[in-house]
Amino acid sequence: MVFMVFVFVIGFGLIGLAVFRMYGGHEEGGEEPGDDGPPRRRGRGPRPRGPRSPEPSWWPEFEREFRIYASRSSRKVSGVGS
Repeated sequence: MVFMVFVFVIGFGLIGLAVFRMYGGHEEGGEEPGDDGPPRRRGRGPRPRGPRSPEPSWWPEFEREFRIYASRSSRKVSGVGS
């Protein structure tokens, strides 16, 4: 009888540990060591929608400076492997 109780306690303990690791044992960041994918979301509900600019604020300045650099460049590239 004691052996059966011991087996049930160990079994429920292992199941509880598995459920805890599956749903709760991580930090809020959602990343684990060695995880190369995007962070996972916790909880339910729609994703937050924030204002998104079609281009970064620094992009116009980059384009302007690149245009100046490209026009001054003496090296002209005509294609791959040329």
